[in-house]
Amino acid sequence: MLPNDPHTYFSDVASKYLSGNASDLEVRELEKWVLADPENKRQFMAFKKAWMLSGLEKAAPIAHVDDLWKQTAAQLTPEAKVVPIKRNWLRIAAAIALLVLASTVIFYNLRPDEVFLAEATDTVNQVALTDGSQIALNQSSSLSYSFDKKKGTRVVNLTGDAFFDVARDEAHPFIIKTSLIEIEVLGTSFYVDAREGQPEIQVIVESGRVAVRYQSQETILEANEKAVFQISTNQLAKQINEDANYLALKTNKLVFENTSLDEVVFALNRQYHTNIQMENEGLKDCTLSSTFTNKSLTAVLNILESSMPGIEVIDEGNVVVLSGRCE
Repeated sequence: MLPNDPHTYFSDVASKYLSGNASDLEVRELEKWVLADPENKRQFMAFKKAWMLSGLEKAAPIAHVDDLWKQTAAQLTPEAKVVPIKRNWLRIAAAIALLVLASTVIFYNLRPDEVFLAEATDTVNQVALTDGSQIALNQSSSLSYSFDKKKGTRVVNLTGDAFFDVARDEAHPFIIKTSLIEIEVLGTSFYVDAREGQPEIQVIVESGRVAVRYQSQETILEANEKAVFQISTNQLAKQINEDANYLALKTNKLVFENTSLDEVVFALNRQYHTNIQMENEGLKDCTLSSTFTNKSLTAVLNILESSMPGIEVIDEGNVVVLSGRCE
């Protein structure tokens, strides 16, 4: 849990994040904090603006740092007194510059040139990055993007699942970090499923080549191949992709041809970030043949129920239960 105190939060976690020194855990905590409340996001964007200006004026005495952070917090509240923006940010920037200099690291060589946050709540969010890359970010997912000038890398930290179409740039590798694995590409299109609570993380490649890593393990994927990382055993394996609907996040189209209900439920839970469960094991072998294009979850469940007379869809709030039997 991130601290609520603006001084502690901004001077520690956010400074490390913008300088490229935050751990993966700190990055994820920061993303959750920023996306949890519009006011949090406003504070972060204000801090980022001050950070970008930190090289414009000589650092202030260290004794003034705490006071400056208190002023920052006060000026971000609705009751704050209106002050000249440029002068205020230069003063705050001076304090930030002092923090960077105190770590004996040159600020402009370490900070990312760009920090970008995105989230998707109830619908898929189509994200366009400044490098030309396109991302379809699934609902209940979030990401941060930055360019590390010192390392020359484009870095995405992903929570949830997304489809990536990465602009090719051999001089600047594109790296995706999830809670456990790391994916590196030059230019390609692929899907990453790193939803929380799942037993595995999957990477499925549509085109190009992708390197997937976990500690000392590495596997190279090409088109129509996937990497499966089993969380319980920490094992990374390469497989031939047989998932016909992994592009659904990009196309918003689900195709089932004599598909087992077990596979249908998996695809729907992934696509809509819902929790559909089957009441009995016998339902797993039921089959469905149908195509859903630009359909809401409610519409899909209605069609499923009408096309499979022996099955009833029961909405219990947090869980959707499929009951009955095959006919």
